Amino acid sequence: MAEPSAKTGAAITLTGLAIAVAGIVLGQITPAGGVSAELAWISHLLVYDAGPAVASFGVGWLVSGLHPLRKYYLYSGVAAVYLSFTAFALSTFLNVENLPAAAAILLTLIYSAGPSMLLSAALAGVAVNRRVRKAGIKPSPNPHENILDFFVMIALYIPLLPALGSPLFYLRYLLPVAVTFLVWHTAAPRLALWLLSRRKTEIVLAEPPKAEETTLFNVLSRSYIPMAFGLGVVTTVASVLDLLNISLFRGDPFSATADAAFLAAVATAAGSLYVGPVAWLFEDSGIRLYDRVRRIMRPPSIHSLADEMVEIYTFIFSPIALTFALADGDLALALILLGLTLHLLLTISFTATYLYMTFSAKKHLETMVRSLQARNLARPLHN
Repeated sequence: MAEPSAKTGAAITLTGLAIAVAGIVLGQITPAGGVSAELAWISHLLVYDAGPAVASFGVGWLVSGLHPLRKYYLYSGVAAVYLSFTAFALSTFLNVENLPAAAAILLTLIYSAGPSMLLSAALAGVAVNRRVRKAGIKPSPNPHENILDFFVMIALYIPLLPALGSPLFYLRYLLPVAVTFLVWHTAAPRLALWLLSRRKTEIVLAEPPKAEETTLFNVLSRSYIPMAFGLGVVTTVASVLDLLNISLFRGDPFSATADAAFLAAVATAAGSLYVGPVAWLFEDSGIRLYDRVRRIMRPPSIHSLADEMVEIYTFIFSPIALTFALADGDLALALILLGLTLHLLLTISFTATYLYMTFSAKKHLETMVRSLQARNLARPLHN
């Protein structure tokens, strides 16, 4: 895969603009008649779908190519999220039914320009990281990497602005975030310490504890774990009940999906403490478990059964299977329901993870290590 460059991005952008202009010209010269319907459809496709998609991809590639090794593709990715989500919020706020041109433009930004620019940023990131691995070099940090996660968190709430006046917004989004963070903040170090105190092997402080940096990639990678756990729990329970001819989700597809997503959010708030913050404390604490018989050291870990709940296949296939079942085979409806479900869970999990990594993780690490030493449960690697 070629490395992103500004020149290539500019060329792709101009190509996209040329495609859109060609669509406009085709629409102007299309005569009225039997074939005009097909030509009008092609014109609309070029103007509102293909042209903007190619141009947006080029803009993202251009921005990524300005400084590839400083992760400028992050700017393209965040801009793409804001582009689609802001257009979605505007389409809800404005009465676009009487404004067909505005509706077409907003739909283009939501479903064509935004996703295409996001794809451009993702491919640029893959290309840059592949080059870095092959060359064995270390990329320079992005100057704003530590705050882009905050902007992404804010962007996740933009599509929800029209629902601010509804109690369901606070019940389905803000309440699960608050409960999840409070459970993590109050119980994570206690549970981690209790689990370590029950270990029969010797606990060694092999490395100094170091909290994970609060960057966009770190928050995204860690927020996946609670989200996958919640989805895994709900889909597993729903499958078991389905075998007993008990339907967990009733009503129309949108209501059933909303209920499924809410139950997944509840499962995330109630049960992700173990697979999330506790596992992160084990990972960042620098602790090793020393087996004197086998004379090996290994890091502490959570139970394998809980770890399997967040396997990648659980995250990918469970929500897809669930939404397709609720949509009764309607592909377009299933994709819409899938997007709504993932947005709800990602918003909750990303926000709770960001808050925990920002305000709790470092303090919890220090508390856990001090408590282990105070109880003589752990010793330094070199006495």
